[in-house]
Amino acid sequence: MNVGLPDYCTAGKDIWCTISPLICFHIIEWHRPDRVLRQFGFRQGIPQPCDNESILHKCDMRGRHDVDWTTRHGDYIRRWSSRREHIARGEMAIGSLGYHDPYMVWYRSITIRFLTRTGSFHELLVIFMFYLFIKVYFIFIRI
Repeated sequence: MNVGLPDYCTAGKDIWCTISPLICFHIIEWHRPDRVLRQFGFRQGIPQPCDNESILHKCDMRGRHDVDWTTRHGDYIRRWSSRREHIARGEMAIGSLGYHDPYMVWYRSITIRFLTRTGSFHELLVIFMFYLFIKVYFIFIRI
């Protein structure tokens, strides 16, 4: 992994794999590299369900000018302070995952593989058939 990259590109790579909250004032977002281990050259297992703490996404600054965010988000700040204790690890990936690999079976079961509306294939087929009909029609009219 990272073969041939200059040192400044790989400096602090242990932080890349820390499972911890990223904090910017009142905003907190979880960094979950354990869910994308393949990006770091590790074999990906089936990730455990995680709580995205939706309450954090509803936080805004309206009417909260006097909130002490260091107290309010103290647990997250402490978790960030101990980030080196929460590193996602795994065995190095060798080759690509096979079709029947447990992760791939799981992935296919939870993934929407085609980003189209339901029935859009039918719509495309109808459009294609209409186009084909028009083309054939004009060929015969010219004759």
